Amino acid sequence: MPAEIDTTDPFLTLLTDALRAGPGSPEWHQAVSQLKTAGENVDEYKLLIEAREALESGRDYRSVRAGPGFTRKLLTEIENKAPVANSRKLPTLIAALAGLVILAIIGIAIYAFYPRTPVDDSSKAINELASTYFSKEISATSFETGIPEAWRTIGSLPLDANKGLKPANGPVPTSGDYVGGGIVLNESIPGAQPIALQATLQIAKPSADLIPQVFVTNDATFSSDRATSSQELVWQAVEGTQKVVVDGKTQKQAQIGSSPNTHLIRILLKGDLAIVEVDGKQRWSGRNALGDKPRYLGVRFIRPGAKTGDATFTNVRVLATDQ
Repeated sequence: MPAEIDTTDPFLTLLTDALRAGPGSPEWHQAVSQLKTAGENVDEYKLLIEAREALESGRDYRSVRAGPGFTRKLLTEIENKAPVANSRKLPTLIAALAGLVILAIIGIAIYAFYPRTPVDDSSKAINELASTYFSKEISATSFETGIPEAWRTIGSLPLDANKGLKPANGPVPTSGDYVGGGIVLNESIPGAQPIALQATLQIAKPSADLIPQVFVTNDATFSSDRATSSQELVWQAVEGTQKVVVDGKTQKQAQIGSSPNTHLIRILLKGDLAIVEVDGKQRWSGRNALGDKPRYLGVRFIRPGAKTGDATFTNVRVLATDQ
């Protein structure tokens, strides 16, 4: 370590300026040139560092600090080099994307909860079913001499199958307020096959004492008293009113004419769709609630009490397409 430098020497001012300006500055070169002795090969950094240590050991000296305006210049340089435009654009882009996401969520919520009119996508299929030509006869009977072998009886209400199908005279089983009896085709029909159940019904006098029904069901098991099953599509006539009932719920209700007193009922089926026609007019069309299970077709009578009405099925046919 060289001898202690006099801190009152004017050279200290130059030395302090050199340290502040840094290597390569005029102040640096001037200070080094004064520190070197003639002909000596002196390490510039070592000389200045030793001089700085000597300076700091004294009481009166000028501290080596950043020059005036150094902080402002440094921040200005950083700002000029920083990608200001991109940094400002990024928050704006994020805000815009967030706004679009919020608008999309609101739009989806409005679409999901806003009440819309249901689209009837079955109308074309209904029209095709209505115009289907059923040329293949699976079974037909006019009940001249009894019930054909292709059919079986169901329920507890006795039937008379001579010159039409109707309730038989005689005592009625007392199994409840309602009793029923009818016939069902032994052969089931595949759910996808287009099929037509056609029945001719003669009603001498409209009455609430006897309810004639034309039905299709997907259940081969019928109750022993009323001849009904668990899931059915039914057309029926009660005291001059005709009804279409699907899975226990009335879908259509209208008056049935009494002149003439003979009516042709047709139930057309294909897949989950059905059409009910009466006397050549479409009375109802829609989903039959039978699923894809095989169908069982038939006719029957329901008697609410001990009294009886006057209704007869004169003809029952089951038709299919050639395909």
